[in-house]
Amino acid sequence: MSAEELAILIETLILDADSKYAKTLGRLQGVLYNDLALTLKDLELQDGYIKQSAANRRILTLASNKIDEAYNSNTFTLAVSNYISIVPKIDAENNKYFSALSAEFTPKKIYLKSIQKELVQTVNQYVLQDGLQSQVIQPLNQIMSQNVNSGGKYSGFIEQVKEYVKGSEAVESRAMSYTRTFVKDTLFTYARTYQQAVTTDLGLQYYVYAGGLMDKSRDFCIERSEKIFSKKEIEGWASEEWRGKKNGTTESSIFHFAGGWNCGHQIIPVSDFIVPQEVKDRQ
Repeated sequence: MSAEELAILIETLILDADSKYAKTLGRLQGVLYNDLALTLKDLELQDGYIKQSAANRRILTLASNKIDEAYNSNTFTLAVSNYISIVPKIDAENNKYFSALSAEFTPKKIYLKSIQKELVQTVNQYVLQDGLQSQVIQPLNQIMSQNVNSGGKYSGFIEQVKEYVKGSEAVESRAMSYTRTFVKDTLFTYARTYQQAVTTDLGLQYYVYAGGLMDKSRDFCIERSEKIFSKKEIEGWASEEWRGKKNGTTESSIFHFAGGWNCGHQIIPVSDFIVPQEVKDRQ
């Protein structure tokens, strides 16, 4: 298996899981929006504008409860769980690659368990708990409160809720955009983290920037795609600036973060035997 083949296999695993997750979340959001629309239709209006009343604030409380129920439901938590359940398959592909690359390779089982545990904790915190509250639920509640407190126009309010909850052809819903980006990035980072740990053990010094280019790939990735670089060259990238670069990108973390948010590339070590002389001469 080549580095490019490994990158494609891992990318396919993650994108397939992402697609299934998106379908489940899309159905959940449709149900949530219908529930909210039924609840909010009882708001008291005057000439098409929402009244500032105690009765309307009670309706907002009911709507807020619908939001909590949706994102605390078994449907949502199971969808997230199914998404990250591909981790053992990612591990298996990485281990196949390194087994073929070096006879000295031994799967790092204890390390795998450690980073698997960290991945689950991260997803729980940012997708099922605190992050979901601050990035998805609270802003939606604020939209509803602001419209009632300011006496907003009902038709505009409902359209705003619809776009936030369900999204549109042009824009993903807030929950879809936030959770998909976070989980997908977490899984790609997980794969790269294990690759880098093994690479350090084996003492490898050259890498290929591998993975599929997307329609919205940034210039940073396009310029490096399918090319081989030394460890020192890659460390030097951390001092550059580019669109989508993650905060905290350093000489060390560049191997985990690669091109940043929404980057599906991997920085995969390769045998010195396949490194072109011109790459070695750059050193």
